[in-house]
Amino acid sequence: MTVSGTVTEEDGIPLPGVSILVKGTTRGSVTDFDGRYALDASKGETLVFTYIGFQEHSAVIKNATIDVEMKESLVDLDEVVVIGYGAVKKKEVTGAVATVDSEEIESILTPDLGTALQGQVAGVNIVSSSEPGADSEILIRGITSLSGDNTPLFVVDGIIQDGDPRIPPSDIESLTVLKDAASTAIYGVRGATGVILITTKQGKPGTLEVSLNGSYAVQHRSAAVPLMNSVEQTYFDVVQSRNVNGSFDDQVSLQVLQQTNQFQNETNLNDLIFNNNVPTQNYNINIAGGTEDITYNVALGLFDQEGLQINSGFNRFNVRANTVYEKNKLRIQTSLAMNKEQREIPQQMLLSQSIVYRPTQNGINLDSFDDLSQGGDDVNRLGWVIESLRTTNVLKTNRSNASLNLSYKLFDGLTLTSNLGLTSINEYGKIISPYQEIYNNQTPPRLQSQPEDSYIENRARTTTNILTEFGATYEKTIADDHNVTFTLFGTGEKNQSEAFTGRRNGATNPEGEVINSATGTQSATSGFDYTTTRIGIMGRVQYNYKGKYILSSSIRRDGSSKFPGFNHWGTFPSIALAWNVSDEEFWNKNVVNNLRLRASQGTVGVDRIPDYQFAAGIVQDVNYAAANGSLKLGATQQDFVNRVLQWESTVQRNVGIDMGFLQNKITLSAEYYHADKTDMLFPVFIPPSAGGGNNASVILNVGNMTNSGAELAIGYRGKIGKVNFRMNGTFATNQNEITKINGGTDFLLTNDFGLVGRAPQQSRVTALAVGHEVASFFLWRTDGIIDTEEKLAEYQKIDNNARMGDTRFIDQNGDGVLDVNDRVYSGSGMPDYEIGYTFNANWKSFDFSMNWYAALGQEIMNGFDAWAYGFGRHKDLIYQWSENNPNSPIPAYRDDMRRHQNYLGYSDLWLEDGSYLRLRQVSLGYSIPKKTVERWGFNRLRFYVRSQNPLTITKYSGYNPEVGGGIAARGLDKNTGPISSSYMFGINFNF
Repeated sequence: MTVSGTVTEEDGIPLPGVSILVKGTTRGSVTDFDGRYALDASKGETLVFTYIGFQEHSAVIKNATIDVEMKESLVDLDEVVVIGYGAVKKKEVTGAVATVDSEEIESILTPDLGTALQGQVAGVNIVSSSEPGADSEILIRGITSLSGDNTPLFVVDGIIQDGDPRIPPSDIESLTVLKDAASTAIYGVRGATGVILITTKQGKPGTLEVSLNGSYAVQHRSAAVPLMNSVEQTYFDVVQSRNVNGSFDDQVSLQVLQQTNQFQNETNLNDLIFNNNVPTQNYNINIAGGTEDITYNVALGLFDQEGLQINSGFNRFNVRANTVYEKNKLRIQTSLAMNKEQREIPQQMLLSQSIVYRPTQNGINLDSFDDLSQGGDDVNRLGWVIESLRTTNVLKTNRSNASLNLSYKLFDGLTLTSNLGLTSINEYGKIISPYQEIYNNQTPPRLQSQPEDSYIENRARTTTNILTEFGATYEKTIADDHNVTFTLFGTGEKNQSEAFTGRRNGATNPEGEVINSATGTQSATSGFDYTTTRIGIMGRVQYNYKGKYILSSSIRRDGSSKFPGFNHWGTFPSIALAWNVSDEEFWNKNVVNNLRLRASQGTVGVDRIPDYQFAAGIVQDVNYAAANGSLKLGATQQDFVNRVLQWESTVQRNVGIDMGFLQNKITLSAEYYHADKTDMLFPVFIPPSAGGGNNASVILNVGNMTNSGAELAIGYRGKIGKVNFRMNGTFATNQNEITKINGGTDFLLTNDFGLVGRAPQQSRVTALAVGHEVASFFLWRTDGIIDTEEKLAEYQKIDNNARMGDTRFIDQNGDGVLDVNDRVYSGSGMPDYEIGYTFNANWKSFDFSMNWYAALGQEIMNGFDAWAYGFGRHKDLIYQWSENNPNSPIPAYRDDMRRHQNYLGYSDLWLEDGSYLRLRQVSLGYSIPKKTVERWGFNRLRFYVRSQNPLTITKYSGYNPEVGGGIAARGLDKNTGPISSSYMFGINFNF
């Protein structure tokens, strides 16, 4: 018989898109735009009605018409949440766990998962990269490790990954973030920095479903750093000559006078180094279906983005095939995935080099480099810029992944499980820095550039990760009320990586793109090859009584090859408790229908350091002086090691509360945590006098640190007339403090490689200091400039060479000397507060969404201003102090920062408030009515327009307030590119 009817909400509004399935079969239907459905079924069979946001409804067929009224289920506490090595009902979660579904993940057009998550999970700090295809920086609950690698552990469909698996957001069905140590301790040393569990899209029983999604976007960049034009630059040169030499204007010797035709130039490299209105394209196809025994899902994707900077871009092709076979006691899940990527990486100092190029210098034509000559210091600037513009750096990566999950129910309650994973990553990079003749047009002219400085370099790295896990889970219910689950797993992981580099100088052939086309010296070197092995065994017990009182406790013992033999092993316990107060008989659910209290404590270890830091290597091909004075070929140790290297450990405590109001119309989840970290691992830099050369370092257990913070997530769903809407907000704060530094010191400068690349020693900014957060800014503070004779006389007690118009640095300790002891704490690049807000609404066939994100309280060191002022190019330098402008607050420019301290890189001249509020995306969509598209033979057809990053509110004067830099250089704006605002059109098409 044909069964038909109408499905409505509680207020009688028809519900389109409700899935109806005949229970126990693959026969089904979907309601149309008016909520109507029809399907063939037999009397006595059961229809199951399901729709997102509503309670599942079942109806036994008694006649040919069945009308259904669906009840809202804004938050389903019986929803299953994935946790480490298992899954539990949402009401049985004991730790700090957050979930994000595919709709939220795909709301941002990006190839990077981290960027898509920004602002959507409280306590997860994400800084997106301005370079196409580059990874974002992800911190879960602040800085976990000082060693530089704070990337969380990714687990894809139960398989542990090595690093970021770079899964396209379009492949993800749902994502779970484990934040507290009690939840992550199950992964031992691998879970120290937090865990992100990814479930990829799987097939469902039923007919074949095909979905096509495509979008085309145009990117637009923000304004650049304000620089002087030719007239202003020439005036600046005159004022500088006055300030340095005391010369009269008619006595000034200007470099531009040697080539007077350069007065006609008005060169602005921003028009050359930046692209504008460049496209981003994203296309995905998903094919899914199956039977009751076997389901499949195949996804293909293409992402192509041109970069805003010259010689930058990203392209990726990806394919993933998931299959699940489940029958009787056996379940087999397999996954095969392949990503093929190509990144064009811009030169690191391209933006900075363009700043120092003067407007009076000749313009550059990228299509013609036949006649390049300039004089004086201009020729050096020309050489820097030409190298940055012409050098290309292309990295090709092929990533393949295969996984197998086997589970067999041996008898009632006992399930045996095996997880096997293989990941292979092959990287091939090529750098071409071609030779360009550049002449210094002195008399007589001479060749400035050298062929040996040009080169072609090929580099390759292959990495293989193998994971094996075997375990068992036993579930038992005792006397109907006591539920116990025991889990036992053993894991083994091996990660091998090998690399080499081949290089040849003398890339004088303009058409040459292979090493053999170069003619100079050549070299072949191995990279840092390593093998990392980890072995672990874990056990966990979970208990609940009537779902009200819940206990989860685990212990894991891990061995890591990154530590010496006597320190190979570490033990990591955890315990967590939860109480569903609202399930008690005394609780009145009229207003607060759900209340759960949670508390946990866990211990995790950290091994996020390079391999072999406890064992010294011998370097071959090192010359040494023999007794007779001749050079001999030998070998020596060049690296420092720590033979007593030991585990870094973290003990974290967490308390939380979950609440639901008005039948979960309003939801709230709050957390407070405190973590004590001991024996932190950190690369301590050794002075060259110790024999290690420049930037020599050794990994030491440097001290202790604490992390504490609060998190809040609020959700609200409602309806105004026929408009359904939902909104979610997140808030997080994190306080980080170093409590101890070993070795009798309270202060250590990090090697942040300097704010200004050409003056690293004059611009080291960050330090580890007791009582402050990691990598805080420690700066010389300024007190205006010397603009009176009294100030000059006073300041010359500190600096005999001081002159009128110089910067006044504060002698903090009053010892009459300006040195490292006069650096003072000046904030850091870590935000004090983070806020996220998401809003979604539907009205008839229209849908609307927007995402906001704010980071508040962080500081930024503006490296681009440091370059522009420190090398005599910023527009405001025309207002610098001089005898004719004695009231100016801008210090006199006497020379670049390498030779004069007025614009020193580690001063507070470059310190700015980095807080910002950003509209991350706003979109409007329209779906063609169901009746219409079904007549066309489709299931869904939706069009949408979207804008990403259209609005950023900030006081920061640089390109982009979203500044990363790892741990040591967090907040140092060296190479952060402009904000990319994009405007796109997209289509979703299902049949």
